[in-house]
Amino acid sequence: MRARLVAAALVAMLLGATGCGLRDASPDGTDPGAAMPAPLSVIRQGNEITLSGDVPDPAAKRALLDAVITSADDVTVVDRLGVTPGAATPDFAASAPVFEAAAVIGDFALHAAADRVTLAGTAAKPGEAVAVEAAARDAWPHIDIVNELGISAPGTR
Repeated sequence: MRARLVAAALVAMLLGATGCGLRDASPDGTDPGAAMPAPLSVIRQGNEITLSGDVPDPAAKRALLDAVITSADDVTVVDRLGVTPGAATPDFAASAPVFEAAAVIGDFALHAAADRVTLAGTAAKPGEAVAVEAAARDAWPHIDIVNELGISAPGTR
């Protein structure tokens, strides 16, 4: 019995060494373990803004970082962005006005995909929410903008 186990282990090692072992691939040849682009998020919690998800190239990453960094004073930006060729995100080259308008919203969040941008958070005044949505529509005129920004009730701020 022991000899069979040793023989089986040797065969598995030989097959693995020659590339004939088990493979993590689907029948169509794609690697299911390959990283899929993560949805992109910009989340502000007080004075910290965290960027996460994937962008298609370093230029897109720089455009988003610049837009966020220049949008508000006294914030810490946490960069958790990855660069994944083929990641589908909106063009952030003209997005600075969105983050500038949202600078007054302490719990602002933006979630983006190729064809949709969702805005969330709690504005103190209706005009703040309207300004953020208008800036988003200007920045991305051909993308679906979903406005989930709420307005805080009087006396809650």
